[in-house]
Amino acid sequence: MNINVDIQKIDPVVAEKICRQLTAGLPEWFGIPEANERYANGCLERTSFCAKLDNKIVGLIVLEFPFPNNANIYWMAVDKSYHHQGIGALLMKFAENYCFEHKIYTMTVETLSPKHNDPHYLKTYQFYEHNGFKPLFELQPYGPDHTMCYLLRKI
Repeated sequence: MNINVDIQKIDPVVAEKICRQLTAGLPEWFGIPEANERYANGCLERTSFCAKLDNKIVGLIVLEFPFPNNANIYWMAVDKSYHHQGIGALLMKFAENYCFEHKIYTMTVETLSPKHNDPHYLKTYQFYEHNGFKPLFELQPYGPDHTMCYLLRKI
């Protein structure tokens, strides 16, 4: 699909507002209010890029840099009405280019393990796989009911 998406680095305060807007429209993925508040506040301390289509914000990717050579995807979402149009992949590519320019050569992300068979998070996991991420390990930081999968991609 040939769409004209504008992606740009944005101010953390703007990212926090966009995170709240996108989260509200994606309750299937972001259904825990306390976690959503944590995500939004976390945007204030991280590097963010938004995707605009026809002057409407349709996506956000937020990066943190836990190690000098690694970027971790702290939070990412695309407006539900714009899913499957390549916007997430464009955001990912923009973030990768930013990382490469800053001599960061690996990217990681944590998402719900496919073992849970959650249809929404299975799509998320498949999105990351499609974009070159490979599973690294699983962990249960929130207890045995929530197995998370940590994925890695070389840039």
